[in-house]
Amino acid sequence: TSLLIDEGAAEYDALQLNNELEKLGTISSINVNHDTFTFSLLSLKEYFERSLELLSKIILEPRFEEKDFGREKKRMLDKILQLKDEPSYIAASAFEKQLFGSAPYSFPEIGYESSASQIVNNDVINFYKNKFIQSNFSVIIVGNIEKEEAIELLNKYLGKLNSSSLVKNDFVIRSEKRKRIFFVDKKESAQSEIRIGNLIKLRDSEDYYAARIMNTILGGQFSSRINLNLREKRGLTYGAGSSLNYYRSAGYFEISTAVNIKNTEEAVSELLNEINLIRHKINDDEIDFAKSYLIKQFPSKFETYSQVARNISPLIVHNLPLDYYHKYEDAIAKVTKEEIHKAAIDYVLPDESIILVVGDKSIVQPQLFSLFGKELIELDIYGEEVK
Repeated sequence: TSLLIDEGAAEYDALQLNNELEKLGTISSINVNHDTFTFSLLSLKEYFERSLELLSKIILEPRFEEKDFGREKKRMLDKILQLKDEPSYIAASAFEKQLFGSAPYSFPEIGYESSASQIVNNDVINFYKNKFIQSNFSVIIVGNIEKEEAIELLNKYLGKLNSSSLVKNDFVIRSEKRKRIFFVDKKESAQSEIRIGNLIKLRDSEDYYAARIMNTILGGQFSSRINLNLREKRGLTYGAGSSLNYYRSAGYFEISTAVNIKNTEEAVSELLNEINLIRHKINDDEIDFAKSYLIKQFPSKFETYSQVARNISPLIVHNLPLDYYHKYEDAIAKVTKEEIHKAAIDYVLPDESIILVVGDKSIVQPQLFSLFGKELIELDIYGEEVK
């Protein structure tokens, strides 16, 4: 639907619609993830109303023509085929498959070849009518425009949309309370893709700031413990890091890196050491540096209109207070050492972690066996257990 919805709308076919936007100098894009379907427009003030009118045609009157469907479906299937050969994609999708189990987040956003190939144009049309147009819509406008003018224009062009408050998804994600070690065979690969992580609390949790500081120390910036160890000290990788990742109804902690396949055992061992170390000791100077880093980089997130709009979006998706960014720097500064240490204990869970490696089985399996013994589980490229 995201690939098709702007391929012609109302009186314009795909080429005409693109030409209308180009005449205005307006840049438009559509992005989709597990939680949101986002339209973005960047327009000159004097052409904003016309740009909004065209956007309303895309949202309210898409054509969904068969010829466009055939072209976009082929593009999507070609992309899926390309991704099947990308070790980093295989690692990411297999990791989430095991992390989320049967929950919808366990499936890759682009889909599988087997299911995507069966989609017909009527499926898209029915999804649009029954799901998309019935969804919860929010609008973010950044620029030289007063609130009253914005409301008037939105009512004029998008007033037909019915929007209600966002709701959490109605599925439950259950984590297995044990360490699990997986590998995916990628024959003749020169590198191993490594992922280690576990489920964490949701984005609106009160200890988010403490967790953010903790992760910055562990792997959230260039001079983090993980990168200094694997890249600077041992020369195992061009880069390694950790992140806190959030969907609307789930969150997860993840360490990711790629190393020479012969160094897989050493890299995994060192990453596990860093996980255990962060849970036991965090120095004052590390905390001061992490706080300074997070506070000093904060203004750079709001340098353009697009950045401002992009950073407002999480307030809606994760139900955060509208004054969140006004309090951000002060909230970071006030976090105590004890709170950061507790976040390390609560967010980094070695006994519940998923450890996943993608690489040539003949080289990777013996190294992992040396570390973990017979606990190894082989997965296919879709993250399903190989029987």
